[in-house]
Amino acid sequence: MTMFFMPAWITNFLFLITCYLAGYQHTRLNRENPILNLQFVVIAGSLVMVLLVALYNRINPWLSLGFFLLAAADLFLMIRQHRMLPPNKAFE
Repeated sequence: MTMFFMPAWITNFLFLITCYLAGYQHTRLNRENPILNLQFVVIAGSLVMVLLVALYNRINPWLSLGFFLLAAADLFLMIRQHRMLPPNKAFE
């Protein structure tokens, strides 16, 4: 089996885009308890994962691939959540 190494900057870029989308959703939803929701957990988790990727990405190429797949799945989840946001009420 060949090793496949994903650079840390690609994975961190995906996590930062995920963090941005989750933050935008977090401000748009404006829930009563702003800490106990999916968007806050994804924001905190993405920032922690950026740190972990920066520290542990060079140890094992399979670990770098796992980080990349986790970032892609996290971004897919936030894009799906973004599509379910209520519309802006700009025409009222």
